[in-house]
Amino acid sequence: MVNVLPFRGFTYSPQAVQDLSAVTAPPYDVINEADQARLLAEHPANVVRLILNPKTPRDSENDNVYTRAARYFQEWQHQGTLTPEAEPAFYAYTQSWDGIERKGLIGLLRLETFESGKVLPHERTLGGPKQDRLQLMKATMANLSQIFMIYSDPQRRIEEQVFSTLEDNSWRPAVDSDGIVHRISAIQTPALVNEIRQLFEDQVLLIADGHHRYETALIFKQEVRQQFKAQHGYEPPEGDLLSDYVMVFLTNMDDPGLKVFPTHRVLYRWPEGWSQERFETELFQKSQTVSEGEDWLYWASPAHPPVPMRWTDEAALSSLAPELRDLDVARLDAGVFNGILGQSADALKTQGVLGFYRDEAELKAHMEAGRAVATFYVKAPPVPLIRQVSQNGLRMPQKSTYFYPKILSGLVLYGYTPFSAAEGHALSGVVPNAQPLEPTFFGQQTYVARAY
Repeated sequence: MVNVLPFRGFTYSPQAVQDLSAVTAPPYDVINEADQARLLAEHPANVVRLILNPKTPRDSENDNVYTRAARYFQEWQHQGTLTPEAEPAFYAYTQSWDGIERKGLIGLLRLETFESGKVLPHERTLGGPKQDRLQLMKATMANLSQIFMIYSDPQRRIEEQVFSTLEDNSWRPAVDSDGIVHRISAIQTPALVNEIRQLFEDQVLLIADGHHRYETALIFKQEVRQQFKAQHGYEPPEGDLLSDYVMVFLTNMDDPGLKVFPTHRVLYRWPEGWSQERFETELFQKSQTVSEGEDWLYWASPAHPPVPMRWTDEAALSSLAPELRDLDVARLDAGVFNGILGQSADALKTQGVLGFYRDEAELKAHMEAGRAVATFYVKAPPVPLIRQVSQNGLRMPQKSTYFYPKILSGLVLYGYTPFSAAEGHALSGVVPNAQPLEPTFFGQQTYVARAY
């Protein structure tokens, strides 16, 4: 069973922030420099100052993106911009666009290793983002964005039994830059809270988005427990530390509002020793153009349309598990990147050679401006295939999926420390022996509160 809990989250005070649109932001990993600048200008308390604080030429060990995020997080609490929920809550969350509505819940999940089989990944991760997010968690002592998870419930019990009880005036809306309407409402009725907890007890959860952040939370949990034992000489039971939990958004894979889009691949330049002529010579030896049933579209010149390609060199795919052989991004990785260029997609990305894009207009702009030499358009994998791959203990290549729309950061935040301007902590009244962490837990004062 998985343990999903309500909690006393930090939310933006309606008195301090009337419009959540001005203070929320997409996940940090889809925010480019232009987005970051726009979000910073929208409101002095926009959550981007926490999840992706801008770098400056003057950054130092004591003044950097992480320490500034910690300072803002504490300041906004003392100013009353962020206030903790008075009672534990689950948070109903809807997203509406083009006549579609997706429903889900925000709560806490007691962290599970992947080996437990209760939480399943579907994509591979890289070390760099995890180190970045770990530094941010240690500085802010908070969990600032939800992990996007899916579960299976064909009866759609949450949607039918929970959302139908919420009053229309309980929702707070936010509209993002794509025009998607996000709404959130706290669920605090004890009977509903208990019903939600029971509904998830027999579920297996699949990470849709946020693999790096989930693995970071696992690392943070272990580091906290090691440090706690070193400081106190014992280790609390599992589930007693606030760091044993991570904030999640849970939505039903049987919800018609669950949409998955592809993430296309682009080569900004040819790797050292390669040219378009050399690459295409090998590519067309090991694949063929087709009129339908293609693996991907290959586009190397704005003067000509993309070419539908089907990979024919099955020997190059022999290392792939059977469940992955029909997945175009896996075939692309094994056949083209590893098989032809001799390097993994991760290695090419690290070198700045390979990029990932969902927006086809952005890709086209790169090609037409000469900022890219080749594009591979891929298809979105069906959700049942994603689940099957995960249940079989396998992982897809990085950026195989793009679950749309993204979950906004800033709707709810989860702090690991005692409330500085209220009684208790995030799990007060939920876990009897829950222990928060002190701001100085890792041996340094990340922020000295100002007098207000």
